Formats: sequence, C-alpha cells, structure tokens
Amino acid sequence: MTEKNNKEKVISLIVLCVSIVALATSLTYAYFVSQVGTNEQEKITIRSGDLALTFRDNDETVENIEGTWNFGDTIEKELVIENTGTRDTYAKISWDNLINTYLTESLTYTLEEKSDDTGADWKIIETENVNVPRSETASTQLLADHLLIPAGHTYTYRVKITFEDLPDIDQTPDINAKFITKFTLDQGTKKWSAEDSLATLNIKINPNNPTTFDKPATTDETADGLFSMEDDYGTSYYYRGAAPNNYIKFGQDASGQDMWWRIIRFNGDGTVRMQYDGAGSAGTKTYTRGFALSDQIWNEEYQDAKYVGWMFGGNQGESSTSREEAQRNETDSEIKTRVDEWYKTNIVDTGYGNYVADSIFCNDRSTPGKSETGLTDDTGLGFGRNITAFGVTVRVKVWNTLTGQINPQFTCPQENDKFTVKEINGGNGALTYPVGLITLDEIMTAGAGKNQRNYELYLYKSDKYWTFSPRDVGLSGARISFYSGGSIGGGHYANAFKLPVAPVINLKAEYLEKLQGDGTINNPYFLPE
Repeated sequence: MTEKNNKEKVISLIVLCVSIVALATSLTYAYFVSQVGTNEQEKITIRSGDLALTFRDNDETVENIEGTWNFGDTIEKELVIENTGTRDTYAKISWDNLINTYLTESLTYTLEEKSDDTGADWKIIETENVNVPRSETASTQLLADHLLIPAGHTYTYRVKITFEDLPDIDQTPDINAKFITKFTLDQGTKKWSAEDSLATLNIKINPNNPTTFDKPATTDETADGLFSMEDDYGTSYYYRGAAPNNYIKFGQDASGQDMWWRIIRFNGDGTVRMQYDGAGSAGTKTYTRGFALSDQIWNEEYQDAKYVGWMFGGNQGESSTSREEAQRNETDSEIKTRVDEWYKTNIVDTGYGNYVADSIFCNDRSTPGKSETGLTDDTGLGFGRNITAFGVTVRVKVWNTLTGQINPQFTCPQENDKFTVKEINGGNGALTYPVGLITLDEIMTAGAGKNQRNYELYLYKSDKYWTFSPRDVGLSGARISFYSGGSIGGGHYANAFKLPVAPVINLKAEYLEKLQGDGTINNPYFLPE
C-alpha cells in the first residue's frame, strides 16, 4: 500500500469515528452551502453620505471543530453586497474571528462573483492568497479588496473552501485542527494602476514606443514621457536612456547612510520597481554610486542546469534528472542567500520593510529549444548537463551569431518562475523576502543596446553585475547573464567568476502620494520622516 493511501486511511478512520460522535450530538458541522440571510439582524450596512452598502449573511459562522472533513471536501458560503447608494463604490471582505489551525496548505479557497447584470454566470476573483490564513487565535484577515459595486446593483460572492490531500506532507495534525470564521464587510479602495502612479507624480506618458532595441539610448529618451510595455499585472511604464529624473532616496542602511535608487519602471499594479544605486551621508543630496554587495558568486556548484535558478530542486551537489526537478523551488542559490541577508539587515532591521511591495521577479527558465534559439546543440531539456538555452537568449539575442529583432518583454513565460513571497497575482510564493535583481529584458528596454558601450545609460556602473536572467547551460556549466555597460555576457558559477550585486525592490503604490521631490539628483524623490 502506498504512503498516500496509508495516510488517507488513518486520517479517514479517525475522522469516521469522530463523525459518528458528532452526528449523535449535533448536525451543525455538515458540509453545506450557506443560504443568504434575509432578516434585518443578518445584515450589516455601511453608510457615509451617498454611500450605502448592505452586506447580508454576515452572522452565520462557518466552522469545523469536530474533525468531520475528509480529503477533497468543499464547503461553500454565499455573501451578498447590495449598493443602495447613489454612487459606485469599492468594498473589501475579510475573514472575521478566524481560527484556523490546519496546516498551511491544507485549506485552499477561491472567491467567485456574479451580479444582477450577469445572472447565473460566476467569475473568479483575484484574492490575497490561495490558502486560508492560519491563525491560532481569533483574528481578522483580508480575503479580497477592490471589489467594485456599482450604484443600484447587487453582487453575490461565493467562497469555496477545500480540504486538500497533500501527497508529500504528513497531515496527521489536521485530525484535531479547528476552523472557525465569519465574514465582514468594509469600505474598500480602487485597485491602483501604473497610470494612477504616474498621475500622482505628474509624469507624462509617451505614446510613441520604441520599435527596436539594438541601438543604445544615450540621451534622455523619456523626456517627453515614459514608454509602455505589458507586464504580468497590466501596463508597465519604463525609463529609457540617461533618465536624469528617476532618482529616489529610500531608507537608511545598517550604517545609517541614505540609500539611493534608480526607478526602472512603474509596474502594472502601480508599484515602483527600483535598483540600488549607492549610499551617501544621511540628509545630503549626494551619494557614491556603487553596489550593495561585491564579489558574489551565483552558486559554487554550477555543473547542472538547475543552478541557473534563484532557487532550484534538490540539495547542492545533487544532479537533476528532469526539468521539473531542476526548476523546483526548494533550495536557495548562494547569491539569493546573500541578497536575503543584505535585505534583512538593511531594509527589515532598519524599519523600512513595510514600504516594500511583494511584486513578481522573473527568473525565466523557459526552454524554447533550438527551433527558436537557432543553436544546433540546444536540447531544450533544461536539466542535468544537457545543453540548453533559456528564454532570454531568444528575445535579446545574447550571442553575436543570433540575428533578428530584439524583443524584450516584462511578462514572465512560466508561473513557476514568477518569484514572490506570497502566492498572489500569479506569484509562486517561494521567496523569503521581496527582493530580486534586474532582468536582461529590463536592461535592454532601458537602452543598453547590443554590444555597444553606453556610458550615458542610467543603469551603467563602474563594473559588470549580475542580472536575474538565466542564459544557458553548456559544456562550461550553467550561466547567468550579466550587464557590463558595453555587452551582455554570461558568467558560470565557478568561484573564479565573482560579480557585484545591485538589489531590486518594489515600493508600494500607497506611498507614492507621500513622495516629495522631482526625481532629479539635486531633488530626488523621498519619503518624509
């Protein structure tokens, strides 16, 4: 009998015994679809001027405290929000008085929506997470925000909670776990966009996007407005060329020095992506350009395709035998460990962690194969010592032998490569901290050009540095792309190949209204204390 079957048999047996007792005493904890309440005591109404939202079915509690759930069981809860006011508004729903002692991944949920306009058609709504938040004591946790409820309309939301069977995890602790929750309504906010961020900072949009990226951008090409490109959240707006107005002073490092950054782009969700650019004395408007870390190897082990990853499957030194195994996000690369340490010391421990957004970093390990890369030895396998070129080589034409148009992109081809701390907005939830590196795609859109030195580019530094973009695995081992100011290279992870690091973070959109300055070096954007 398999381990999975053994686990299911043991848990089901205990659950069966508990269920018999539960049935003898109460039928409260059955699997149910909650009916929407219609009595006045089952309603909550938010009123403020011309805003009036009525929330029905708030007082019923969903609970399982007797161990009556079996693997695969799903319960459903329907909630109704009615806008009886005279203007459109936004709402948010929260788990209320939530107690959930199940294992982190044992309870998953989805949220669906239908309205009096759409009839019986349900639409999946993006939520804060895919797992029900754990909570040992009663707490309130966000379920969903930015829910638009037009004036005069009624929207019904359906929450589905499923008890998952996790094949590789011992779920014995779930036998005696508890789950209790209500749901509450609060006034929400409009979902922020990049356009909202630009408007807040009075930054223009240039509708004439570049069509080629092979020539270096040596002037301020976004003087008349930022260029746009689609990302995983929507439309992103990026700086290109010298960019004398994308300076931002954010945070103080562990030594008390101001940290300076250059804004790369405004992400589709309105957050601000920026790369570390150096540090200077606190309170001054000058700084020394440089790196956060110097002489960093990517990973001491490099003779395997898995080592192109920010994270990889299996332990250090173990050969990968499949693409899935190589790209499993289990073990940190050595460079990730160093960057995480730097982030904790200089961002978290100095009190600036709450300002940083959890936005996607793309460690693109897609394997398009020789038909797209044009490399005759490319196996496209992506594991072990098999010669493989990764996605960025096709878009950016890393080798001089590759011809054709350069087509950088901000969207990430594989869900597994979308590195985030939480599993939200398509992110993989594998990170410890919301920090990464710039991609080769971002460097090319910024105006690096192909094999031509560009001293004027705002990303140019005194030394080559690591990017987040895997290049290939060949006879010399796995290689990650770097930017040198004049060409795009690929360094393998031997100890002899050490490069500095300029971390990239994303500033939360909610803080943009508080920014002061105009983005120039003499008056950089900054958050007042």
